[in-house]
Amino acid sequence: MLKFLVLLLVVGCGLLVRGGVIEIPEEVSQAIEETSKTPEVLPPPKSGESNSTLRLVHVLFRHGPRTPVNTYPNDPHINETYEPYGWGALTNGAKVELYKIGKQLRQRYKDFLAPYYQPDMIRAQSSESPRTLMSLQMVLAGLFPPENTPMEWNLMLNWQPIPIVMEPEETDVRIRMKAPCPRYEEAVSEVMNLPEVKQLHAENSQLLQELTNITGLNVTYAHDVTSVFITLLCEQTYGLELPSWTKDYFPAKMLPLASKSYVYDAYTPELRRMKGGFFLELLLKQIQAKISGKLEPKDRKMFLSCGHDWTITNVLSALDVWSAQMPRFSALIAFELHQKSETGEYFLEIYFQNDPDEEPQQLQIPGCDKQCPIEKLQELIKDILPNAPYEELCRAKGTLEGAKISYN
Repeated sequence: MLKFLVLLLVVGCGLLVRGGVIEIPEEVSQAIEETSKTPEVLPPPKSGESNSTLRLVHVLFRHGPRTPVNTYPNDPHINETYEPYGWGALTNGAKVELYKIGKQLRQRYKDFLAPYYQPDMIRAQSSESPRTLMSLQMVLAGLFPPENTPMEWNLMLNWQPIPIVMEPEETDVRIRMKAPCPRYEEAVSEVMNLPEVKQLHAENSQLLQELTNITGLNVTYAHDVTSVFITLLCEQTYGLELPSWTKDYFPAKMLPLASKSYVYDAYTPELRRMKGGFFLELLLKQIQAKISGKLEPKDRKMFLSCGHDWTITNVLSALDVWSAQMPRFSALIAFELHQKSETGEYFLEIYFQNDPDEEPQQLQIPGCDKQCPIEKLQELIKDILPNAPYEELCRAKGTLEGAKISYN
């Protein structure tokens, strides 16, 4: 491990940009030190206490911290190039954080997974985005280091290539969730016109107007606040000095509205079905195939998927376990299929980690125990699972008025 970290430092220190040497930020150096410590979060499943055996796990996580995807008209950093990364790209600190998450997963599932990478054991899938592909590579690097295993191929590089599959954005309805869907846009707009949502925006009308005046952006909905919030967060993470006006607004004053947008994205059963429903349908098929002995390949133990903030929130909203909060970069959900050794009954445990430095939280689906029997799970989510092809569910009804509501 030490020689791998030294190699990372050597490579990082040798990068040349416009004739200058990139210095490793202090927070990155500190994070590298942290990776050499034993991870303290995501402890191994307590199978002994629950008298169960882990059979399958699907880990879904958000990409790591990045530079801004877009900005607002009055941004003093509007012409920033974000060298050496570019816009919408992972930072070096993100890479260290994601590598740490891979180590945490190795620690948690060390008694479940083989000690080194085996092709049939895991399937890794990313959305069609450079930052998710890179994030998945970093997590896999921490999860399956080849040193002192039959997979070791280079004594100076404790890393190995692991295949990642990716579905094009126009057809990816489970992870990227950006496939064209006119009805979804209509349905979100309809949510904005619900009495309770209109009341929330009315109560915050002064804040919305002030942000409009300051940013030069038409800040009308919670989604617009989210867009500015994420931009400021990414600029701050990159190391830029935020404009003085942000002291009165960011993060505290903007946070309640910014976090609400994720709730509104999956506010109704229809919205949950169009977004989170397709991932849950896939998850259930994986679970059923494992239980019936039909999962191919038969030695598959883990699915590892990397998506976006809305991927995390839409899936948890579809399970009715999401509350108004900001999903952090690198947020992670672990879906664990267990089998009770005494009765043979299968059940699902769900863990959510919104910060890699904090303990994961076990979630409880309303109407079920934290150890939710699969039959009960199927009953509880049946109305959220897709009841028609995506194209049919997404057919417009002609109710959309005004501009499309969107954010980062």
